[in-house]
Amino acid sequence: MESLVNPNVLQISPYVPGKPVEDIQREFNLKKIVKLASNENLLPIPANVAHAIRDELQQIHCYPDSDNYYLRQRLATLNNLPLDQVIVGAGSVELIHMLVRTFLKPGEHVLTSEKTFSLYKVATTEFAGEAAYREIPMDENLCFDLESILKRVDRQTKIIFITNPNNPTGTLVHSNAIRQFIQKVPHDKIIVLDNAYQEYVDNQEDYVSGLDEIQAGKNIIVLRTFSKIYGLAGLRIGYAMAKPEIISMLNRVKAPFNVTRVGQRAALASLENEDYKKRSANLNRINKAKLLAQMENLGLRVIPSQTNFLLFFPEIAPAELNVRLLKEGVIIRPAAGFGIPEGMRVTVGLEEDNEFFIEKLKKVLS
Repeated sequence: MESLVNPNVLQISPYVPGKPVEDIQREFNLKKIVKLASNENLLPIPANVAHAIRDELQQIHCYPDSDNYYLRQRLATLNNLPLDQVIVGAGSVELIHMLVRTFLKPGEHVLTSEKTFSLYKVATTEFAGEAAYREIPMDENLCFDLESILKRVDRQTKIIFITNPNNPTGTLVHSNAIRQFIQKVPHDKIIVLDNAYQEYVDNQEDYVSGLDEIQAGKNIIVLRTFSKIYGLAGLRIGYAMAKPEIISMLNRVKAPFNVTRVGQRAALASLENEDYKKRSANLNRINKAKLLAQMENLGLRVIPSQTNFLLFFPEIAPAELNVRLLKEGVIIRPAAGFGIPEGMRVTVGLEEDNEFFIEKLKKVLS
């Protein structure tokens, strides 16, 4: 079979998501499962979003608006951009694949940090082979080392991914460093600011969204998602913002009807519920601080985070700890797939979820 396959595909290590709740229930015959593996917002979605979803189901026999017009229009207004500077995708993952296919030419490279979102490598390898993907070591604080990345920019560099805050470390690159980096990168490169966790950042004044740089005409692509703070991970909706010329090229490779009717309606409704977003961010901040303290009290090294998850380093093998927790009904995420084999990532859940996790963690560590 391998002889029939594109050789680039053979170089890909498949993305390994957190285990589904149903799998663990069947495997270990458990009644209660707490899943803290995928950085989902565990608050129930707002009533107006649930109503929009139910209402749209009546039209499910019809194709969606392929242009995502009303959602794009609303996003453009909220971000103070023209309509032609916004494109919507089936999650940020589809958009990452689209921009690699659109802009990466033969012989060119994608450049980013190690220990970051693995789909950058998957998308690059699928399209251009593993040799087209370049990683730079993180700094001592497990943060993007922009100075080292800048030193590695060369003629072959085309796309630079900056994940801020970063997944899975939760670390943030501060505004001055981002702005200086953007100023120093040559104009014929494309910088992608993946802002999936932007809404969780404590100090928004020290955060560079990239929108000012887009309005200044720079080759910046900003990625955002409805999967995290908006609580719509199951509907797969993301969007990108850039100058019109970039969006126009991305539209050439966008699949028709790529975002469902239900997804578009739900996203529109969620944008009308600012209280839910604020409540989610505030609750995450409170629960994260408590969870961090509890884990540190267990003697664990935990990385302070500007997201809705925590990366920690157990003294026993993560694979062994993972199995022990699964048997107790707790699903978290080993970080080996992100290039951190000694680490694990846990989502900050609701208070009762976090308490269940800490209870079981104490048990298996002892």
